[in-house]
Amino acid sequence: MKINIASFGGRSHLLNLSKELIKQGHNVNFYSYLPNKRAKEFGLKKEHNKNYFTIALPFLLLLKITNRAQWVVYLFHRFFDWYLSKVMKPCDVFIGHSPMHLSSLITAKKKFNATVILERGTSHVLYFVDRLKENPFKKSTISIKNIKRDLAAYLHTDYISVPSDYVAESFLRNGIPKKKLFVNPYGVDLTDFQPTELDAKSHFDIIFVGQWSYRKGADLMTELCEKNPELSMIHLGTVGDVPLSNLKNIVHVNAVNEKKIINFYKKSKILILPSREDGFGMVLTQAIACGLPVVCSSETGSKEIKTQLEDNKFITVMEDYNCKELTKCVKIALDISSTQKGRRFYSKSLESKLSWEAYGSRYQQFLKKAIKV
Repeated sequence: MKINIASFGGRSHLLNLSKELIKQGHNVNFYSYLPNKRAKEFGLKKEHNKNYFTIALPFLLLLKITNRAQWVVYLFHRFFDWYLSKVMKPCDVFIGHSPMHLSSLITAKKKFNATVILERGTSHVLYFVDRLKENPFKKSTISIKNIKRDLAAYLHTDYISVPSDYVAESFLRNGIPKKKLFVNPYGVDLTDFQPTELDAKSHFDIIFVGQWSYRKGADLMTELCEKNPELSMIHLGTVGDVPLSNLKNIVHVNAVNEKKIINFYKKSKILILPSREDGFGMVLTQAIACGLPVVCSSETGSKEIKTQLEDNKFITVMEDYNCKELTKCVKIALDISSTQKGRRFYSKSLESKLSWEAYGSRYQQFLKKAIKV
């Protein structure tokens, strides 16, 4: 089949999907602003990478200068959605990325009679906004214009691909029929994330990887470390809407190349992800591949991950959303960590269930069923 895959930004998980569908024998074009050199570093050949980096550069600079102001996000999405609708090649399947693609998926359906699939990594936009509306650190979230475009895309697409039942349930609650949803948990690159040994000389009790934000539960993690000064935590990532903590038992490190993240997992006993809203949380599978016990909220891909592991005791899911519950779960995970000796490894199903190869194989089976090939 001829398949066009479009990301709303750089590579995202859709570059991994592109590579896997190419392995399955499909003719794939990947559209994003990722330069050919970077795409090659991640294993995607130049002939498959249809980038618009030069045109996108002014928008990327404007997004950075304005701290991703909603009017700039709207302009960015509208322009490149329109641009893609004009330059994309004929296809049998078009896979677009929510919240950017609307005109392009309508064009693919009308002009090429393609089956169109919308990739949505987080919950339904109305649930997403409602879940974070009480954010005390940031009043505005998503503009009305961007919400309307996203809602329109849900209606015009044939299918919506989501990474977890948590996300699927948010769509069902907002009137999207179950037959339109395809649940496919994200994978992990097992060449970059492998079983590790805990650094005996220099390590932290806890690692959090991701943006330091209200959505990810940064305020709750600060409270955890404030009430439990004996705990040490390292944060690896960018700083969002929650101010950095000056607590001595929290160390902040700027985001690094994905291939270097394993060096920080080696220095950590457990990973935590107490998100208020997180469609999946790919750091969970990264940590699992490296052998770390994890603690996370229920609003992640924890349910899917637990069902795919032989021994799911290594994943502790918060039953309530407060510091007391997080503290209890962290203690459980640290107790498990204390039993790990040498090379940390607790799942034999990584390649068959949690890899990108497994993700692509599930997508291939879905396409066969959906398009009757």
